[in-house]
Order: sequence, then C-alpha cells, then structure tokens
Amino acid sequence: MKFLILALLALGAFAEEDFNAPEYAPFDESLIVPVEDLPGFWEGRDFPKTYTSPNVRDRRIVGGVTAVPNSIPWQVALHISVGAGTALCGGTVLSTNAALTAAHCPINSASTLVIAGAHNRNIVEATQQRRTVTSANYRIHANYNPSNLNNDIAILLVPTAWTHNTAVQPTRLPTAFASELFVGETATVSGWGRVTNTGATSAVLRVATAPVITNAACSSVFGSSVIVASVICISTTHGQGSCNGDSGGPLTVPRAGGSPIQIGVVSFGAAAGCVGTFPNGFARVTSFLTWINNNH
Repeated sequence: MKFLILALLALGAFAEEDFNAPEYAPFDESLIVPVEDLPGFWEGRDFPKTYTSPNVRDRRIVGGVTAVPNSIPWQVALHISVGAGTALCGGTVLSTNAALTAAHCPINSASTLVIAGAHNRNIVEATQQRRTVTSANYRIHANYNPSNLNNDIAILLVPTAWTHNTAVQPTRLPTAFASELFVGETATVSGWGRVTNTGATSAVLRVATAPVITNAACSSVFGSSVIVASVICISTTHGQGSCNGDSGGPLTVPRAGGSPIQIGVVSFGAAAGCVGTFPNGFARVTSFLTWINNNH
C-alpha cells in the first residue's frame, strides 16, 4: 500500500501541469533551428573564419548516445522566439524559479519557452513542465561580449515555479569545488542538437563524453581573446562533442555525495568540424558562482 501511495503522489506531481496552456500548443519542429544557424549569427565575431564558415550546420552532439529518459533531470530545452523564427538551445534547472543557459541564446529575443522534464521535446510528455519567459525576465551577464563569447552566461526567471520531482531537478553547482580546473577528467555534455551534418536536430535528448583539456591547449586553436580564464574546454579528438542546438546546455563531471556537478555551459565550437582537432568551449561555471547566486 505504501508503494501505491508513493506512485500516486508522483503521478499527482506531474498532473499539476495545465496541458491546455498555450505553452503546450503543437509547434512545427521544421521551423526550429539551432540558434547558431540563424542568419548573421557569426557576423562580427572574433573567431577565425576557418572555424566559423562555411559549415555552420555541421555542429551537433556527435558520437554520443540517446540518454535514458529523464536521467538528466536538470536539463531543459529552450525554444527562443526571435525575428527570424524560433531558435533551439539547451539549459539547466537552476532552482524552482530559474534556468541557466548561454547568453548568446536568448539575447535580443522576445521570449523563450523553457521545457523541463523532457526526453522527446517534440511531443507533450507527462513529465514535462513548460514555462514561457519574456525578455523582461532575462538576466544576461553585463560583461557578455558577443564578438568573442566571453561571459557567455544568462539566467531565465520563470513566472511559475517548477515542481521538483524525479524528472525535474536543479543542477548541482560546483560550489565546493570552486578551486578545481577539472583538467583530464571525463565530462558529459547533453542536448538536442543536430545529429547529422545537414539533417534535423534530435527529438530526444542525447549525451556525449569527452576529456577536459587545459586552456593553453584550447587557446592554441581559438586564440587568447576567446580562451580566457572563465572558459573551460573539452577535446573532441576521440569523436564526441557538443555542437549547434546544444548551446546553453550542461557540461558535468561526477562527484561523490550526489548528482554530477555542472562545470560548464555550452558556448561555442568550430563550425569547420565538431570533432577532430577543434575543441568545444564552455562558460566555466566556477567563475560565475557569485554572479549566479546574485541573479536568481
């Protein structure tokens, strides 16, 4: 009887969502593209052109696998309303009323649909909790630099609190590990980005693993104006990494005492190729702990 009651309570938590709300209206997935694929996204940036053109659609979670449904309960999908259409990014549940993402995802947009508890973001799942955040509730880092993607971090404040349950949980910030660089550790990145060079983005959440590398090694590819202390990078030479559509999502490493800790926010990669000699770059979460705590 106890287990039956617990099961009913869990179902009740999911049933609190109003599936008739506008957030749950059907949408045309074919019209949603990775934010990096929007016209003009790469114009005026300091990245070497070798790494930013002409293959911007080549960037995706590569070499990874489909995630076990709801095994990454801090992951969220973002559908961002911009003048050119709807853009796709990722993010993480930060608290009951906030999500963490990359600044280049929501900036200059009107609103963002945040989908928590999703495995297949293209359908309405019972585990999903959807919230529309207007631009007035964006918290973009004041020193975000769109030309080199420094300080590429933002917080979205949701209008109605999420219910935390087995499918929706806050990310674990690396507060107790703020002095670590994580070099050499195997990290996990997740998202719904493109799964083929020219095909559609993934309907279901995918994950990939890659080793964290030194900033010196990353700077040898992207340069010192892009790779600053508040950036963290992974190698993709083993065939796995993050790419278009994954921006804003989490980079995590395991730690004892609970869920993995989030050490990065997906920021950039090389459009000339997701894997090979081109690393992936992330906003280093340990560099922004005070800012995060002050903005949600």
